[in-house]
Amino acid sequence: MGCISAILKRFAFFILPMLACGLFHGCSSDSDSSNYTATIAEAKAAAAAALTECQASAITLALVDDKGVIWVESRGYADRAVGKTAGAETMFGIGSVSKMFAAIVVMKLVEKGSLHLDMPLTAYLKDFSMVSPEYRNITVRMLLNHSAGFPGGDLRNGLTDAPFTGYAEQVMDGLKYQRLKHAPGYLNVYSNDGFTMVESLVKARTGLSYPEYVRQEILTPLQMTDSRYPEDYLPEGSYAKPHNGETPQPYTSLNLYAAGALYSSAADMGKLMMMLINGGCSGTTQILSPDSIAEMSKDQTQGTFNPAPTDMVRYGLGWDTVTQPGLKAVGISGWQKGGSIDGSYGVMYRSTMIVAPDAKLGVIVLMASNKTSSDRVAKVGERVLLRALVDKGMLPAMPASLAQNPLPVIPPTDEEKNTYSGFYAAAGSVYRLSFTADGSLTVENYVEDTWTPKYTGFKKRSDGWYAADGDSITGLRLLTASGRKYMDYRKLYGAEHYTTTYLLAQKLDARAAVSTIWRNRMATRWLPANKTLFFSSFLDLSIDHSILLTSVDGLTGYLFMNGDLLRDMDPPSADRLDGMFLQIPQVSGRDLTDAAIERREESDWLRVGGTVFRPLSGIPTVPAGVTSVAIGSEGFAEWRKLPASASISIDNATAWRLYDSDFNQTASGTGSGSVALSGSGDAAYLMLFGTPGAKIGLRY
Repeated sequence: MGCISAILKRFAFFILPMLACGLFHGCSSDSDSSNYTATIAEAKAAAAAALTECQASAITLALVDDKGVIWVESRGYADRAVGKTAGAETMFGIGSVSKMFAAIVVMKLVEKGSLHLDMPLTAYLKDFSMVSPEYRNITVRMLLNHSAGFPGGDLRNGLTDAPFTGYAEQVMDGLKYQRLKHAPGYLNVYSNDGFTMVESLVKARTGLSYPEYVRQEILTPLQMTDSRYPEDYLPEGSYAKPHNGETPQPYTSLNLYAAGALYSSAADMGKLMMMLINGGCSGTTQILSPDSIAEMSKDQTQGTFNPAPTDMVRYGLGWDTVTQPGLKAVGISGWQKGGSIDGSYGVMYRSTMIVAPDAKLGVIVLMASNKTSSDRVAKVGERVLLRALVDKGMLPAMPASLAQNPLPVIPPTDEEKNTYSGFYAAAGSVYRLSFTADGSLTVENYVEDTWTPKYTGFKKRSDGWYAADGDSITGLRLLTASGRKYMDYRKLYGAEHYTTTYLLAQKLDARAAVSTIWRNRMATRWLPANKTLFFSSFLDLSIDHSILLTSVDGLTGYLFMNGDLLRDMDPPSADRLDGMFLQIPQVSGRDLTDAAIERREESDWLRVGGTVFRPLSGIPTVPAGVTSVAIGSEGFAEWRKLPASASISIDNATAWRLYDSDFNQTASGTGSGSVALSGSGDAAYLMLFGTPGAKIGLRY
């Protein structure tokens, strides 16, 4: 049973056994909590059930109105090892809810006349450039509404073992080698890099680093004393440690400060929501003007390409949606922003913030859990807010869940089957759609080099959607827009009184075979060169220790790399692949891949976005005896091949990592030291880090 489904089933008869264990912490406030008796009960039940069902180490939620905090509910441990329980002041990684702070600081700079939303980015960042000349048309507004057209998120050094303060500069430098995936302003596609560029804007216009400016303009005036960026020291016990089962996940630093790196508490986020509810005012201090808040809450997707609009994705400036669908379904206006952080061992944090401005209510849910999703956390927040609307007298009762209502089956036409059969793709996914003899639709997903059924037995219904006999709500729709064909997906969402949709994938054009030059490169394994010494294994979820270019079974004209499709680009060059052929708004078109060949050290190197890879075939073998390895002027990591069985001494390296022949990490260290190789496989590979120009001594 999904954790939220179980949560909601328990609302009617909640019993809180954890009260006896000392894991419950509630607090009242300036608001009259007695007006929200049923809401508080619901929040208690949701928090208790989520802790168990979602295997969370900690969860906290806060409900606020325009007068203050109505209730804060905290469960679990900030630090399980020492028995420190979580409370209203416990910090969690809020993930992409951090984007709200970026939007606010931009609006503050607009109010001060330092920025203009619709001015080109190049007016403020003279060093910003991209391969596509249209980059000059990117405006400040486009960074905040996800329409700039950046290809994806530069994950290189995004999550590291220690804070990496040069991440924003790295992103802007990496964009010099990349192309836009669509014309600026053409469509809205979720982009972390757009918000990271806000960091460079703040530095250029204020002279302060982004965290410094956020502290100065938001955190300090709002007295958000339990909100910090990874560059700050987070004392032990001050934040909720995520766990992988019973094992605490190691501390890692998320360096996407504007896009997703803030740690905050429920109590602090309550102060932010109150400011937004009160027209930008906190006590006697005007943090933001009402006009700025109104601008942030405008639907930014109007007029852009979107073949399947959905209230779930109606980007504001910072907001995921300014028409929160669960509230809209009951006639209440709402804004929502969700966030997540995934680490080396899976999920670390999930968060959601929902504000009902006209009702002057807001809810924040923060969870440290290895077993939940953003959808599930959002469901808790939405349910609690709806209950608060009932308690406030703005709803007569909680909305009823949608009932299954199977519609009559209508067979698809032969033209429809011919038009939509074939291969589809989205960011990180490839699908194959086919029809059975009776007209049922089947969709398969390409997973681990195998076609795996994802949706089967879907039949076309009288409303145009394909749905299974046993589930009339979950469905697929096939549509054409601007000459492109798409799969649209529908599901039950939130408190389950409404559905939401999103574009699942775009149909691929039929293409001739991949060019010979790129087929030859499929035999090459590529190793990353420009990672920092502090990179976390999280990055290897997207950019592995090594990569191979492969193909998808049955699909011609495309290459497959770490879940993403690439295709030949002709023109301009056979040495560049084009990953920007998907034009999918919302989230399925995010983080696409652009690849190019660069000539270095008399061999072909591969650039994927901001990451540079060198060919395995060009890695020198370490000779027996004593030798040295020089770090080049760019500071790229150096790779060396070793025998599978040997003992090696390393001298003067900043850091090093050792891999077996399958590129599984077997050892790592800093400075000087020795290590015995495992003896497995036919070779071992050493990755060496140092300062530019450094010489690292080796002996085996």
